Order: sequence, then C-alpha cells, then structure tokens
Amino acid sequence: MPLSRAYRPQSFKDVTGQQHITETLRKEVESGILGHAYLFSGPRGIGKTTTARIFAKALLCLHPKKGEPDNVCDACTDVTGGRCIDLIEMDAASNTGVDNVREAIVEHVRFAPARWKRKVYVIDECHMLSASAWNALLKTLEEPPEYAVFVLATTELHKVPATIVSRCQRFEFKRIQPDAMAERLRFLAKEEGLKVDDDVIHAIVRTADGYVRDAESLLDQIASLGDKKVTRDIAELILPVSRLPLAVDLLRVSSARDVGGTLSLLRTYVDDGVPVMTLFDDLLSVVRSLIRAEDPNERKLLSGGPVAGLLDTFNRSELGDIALLLIERRRDAKSGLDPVFALELAVLAMAGGMLPGAWDAKSGLQSAPVSQPPPVPSKKEQTITNDDRSTPHDQSLSRAQPRDPTPSTPLDLSTVQMKWTQIVAAVLKENRALPFILKIC
Repeated sequence: MPLSRAYRPQSFKDVTGQQHITETLRKEVESGILGHAYLFSGPRGIGKTTTARIFAKALLCLHPKKGEPDNVCDACTDVTGGRCIDLIEMDAASNTGVDNVREAIVEHVRFAPARWKRKVYVIDECHMLSASAWNALLKTLEEPPEYAVFVLATTELHKVPATIVSRCQRFEFKRIQPDAMAERLRFLAKEEGLKVDDDVIHAIVRTADGYVRDAESLLDQIASLGDKKVTRDIAELILPVSRLPLAVDLLRVSSARDVGGTLSLLRTYVDDGVPVMTLFDDLLSVVRSLIRAEDPNERKLLSGGPVAGLLDTFNRSELGDIALLLIERRRDAKSGLDPVFALELAVLAMAGGMLPGAWDAKSGLQSAPVSQPPPVPSKKEQTITNDDRSTPHDQSLSRAQPRDPTPSTPLDLSTVQMKWTQIVAAVLKENRALPFILKIC
C-alpha cells in the first residue's frame, strides 16, 4: 500500500502544515456551532480531501474529545474503513451531470440519517460540476436539513459559481512549508525503518515544491528500491537530476560581464547534451529564487542552497529585466526559433550589460542608456498650412541662422522605457525583422 494511504492522517493534529484550518474546524466541532456547508480550496496534494474526511469523522463520532474523533467508536471505524452509510463521497470529476447530483444528493438528502446523528456529503473536485448541476444543488445548499453537512473541495476556486461560494464557509489550504514537510518525511521514514540522509530529505522537499502527496510518493519510490540506508546516490536513481548548479554557474559568469566566457560555457552545456528548454526553466527558477530573497525569511532558506553565491550579485531592477528577457526568449524558442540561438541572445544581453537595470562590473555604475535619435515628425506635422507659410525674407533668415542640434525636450532613460513598446510597434510597421533585435535591448 502506498505511504500516502498507509499513513493517511486520522485526526486533525496529524494533518501536516494546515493548522490554521484544522484548529478552526476542531473548535467548531467542540463548541457544536457548525455551518451547513464548507468549501475547501487550494492546490493539489496538500490535504483537502483528508481534512474533509477527518472533519466528517469528527461530526459523526459518538465520543469526540475536544473536537477530535476518538477513532475507536463504531462511527469512526466505519468512516476509516470506508463503509459508513451516512458519509456520502462524490467525485464530481466523473459525476458532472445534473442527474448525478439530483440522484446522489438532492433526492437523497431528504431522508434522515440511516444510523448516525448526521449525514455528511463530501464533493471532491466540485469545480467539474456542470452549470445545471450547480443550479440543482443551489437550493439544497441554501436550506439543507439540520442533520446535513456539505463539504466541497476544489483545486480551481475561480470555476465555482459565486452563488455557491457565498453560501459556504471558505477555507484556503496552503502549500506545505519545507520544515513541516521534512518533519513529515522523517516520521514516515522512521515508521518504515528507513535511515534517510538529510540531504536526501532536502532534495525530496525541494522537488515536491510544497505538495506533500508528491513528497510521500517520491519517498515511496525510493523505499521500493529495497535499501534501508538511503543515500544521495541511491535517491538520484528516482529523483530528477537538478541542473540548477549549471544555471547558477551561467548567471555567475554573465554577472562578470564576460560575454566570451558565458557563451563558451553555454556551448559546453549544449555539447554535453543539456536540454536547452530545461536550462531556460532552471535559469528562471534561479532568478525567481533571487527575487524572493528580498523576503528575509526566504533569504534564510536560500542561504544554504545552490543560489547562495548569487544572493548579492544582481540588483532588483536587473533581476526583473533578466526574468522578462528569459521569458521572452523562451517564448521565441517555443514559437519555432532555434532554442540554442534564443538562449545565446539572452546570454548576450545579460553578459553584455545591455539590460536597462544592469550594472557595469568594472565601474560599479549603472549602464548608460543607449542614445536614441530624435523622433521623426509625421507627415501631418510636416504639412505647412497657408497661414503658417513663411515669407521669403523669413526663409532667408532661417537659412542664415544655424539650428540647435539638441532637441528641445531632453531624452532620458525613463521616457524611453515608458514608450519602448510604442517604439517597437512603430518600427514593426516599417521593418518586420528589426523589432526582434530591439526586444533584447
């Protein structure tokens, strides 16, 4: 049996990283002040369905202890064993139609509980219900029988009608923090008799990215190899190989404004068979981590990771420019441009200090903006009306006086950045190839 099922939490205190929700639900059960409908939303694999089942068990429990199910009474054992007749679970992903809702809920809820004191309906992936199904359920959710409690779970809250959301108590589940997930993995490893190195635990936590079910599945796959002592070499047979160090090295060389060295390093990666699109993603992941390092808590977590050496290398403005540049070049690669060439263009702009927020590695000063020619007057502006025509005497004077080559309005970097999109759009009308070059500036 998978670890996620064998060690599924059976009480509120066992749920990982959702104390802000489990404590509220526990107190509602303890006080007896309950709502008639609850809406659990959040990403996949973080405990929504598990919490819904524990909540249902606590509501049906014959002898709850401070809001927690005792897990020994007949009601609790029926729920744990999946044979409770008064707990109705419905997978909305496979029962989307109005007939399913009418048969399983609307017609069923009118009858009193068959054995226990309440009837609890858990509707998983509720955002998959059709509009007609929601309409059929609306009146029941608004005025249900006093013994009925509804728990809806969804990963896509925006697809749930507002009329449904307004009738429910809403609970937003969050991704699991690294410390809480690492503690959960150590507990599972201890229960399974595994000795897992700390760097393996950290690698699993980093790969799972806040989704505890993914972390448990990875640990389950590693445990299936049969070794009781799990080292990094063993774990790498299952865990995806991280190329973040390669991305970190590429950004480190580019920060020194060494264009030749950066392009040479990139060519080495390509010759070694590193997937270019994966390298794009790793570069974006590193830049995102550096941006998040503005938060002191995130910086503390990153200080021991592979990006620690880059934490003070780039300024905020340059990080934003690099992120936008990589996103743009990655989009070009997806659109048919040679991925290697797209990444070379990005590397050229980063290492060459061409980005607006870049700093000169030698002088420590911000790179000067590229001077732009004065705007060309439109044909309308060049047209001279009869009233504005100058006399021959005025024309002779204007020819005699030299013109000031400096435009009346000074052109600064902020003005160029603000109007850059308009400039590129205007150039596109005259030359379809030139805007591609301008986008990397």
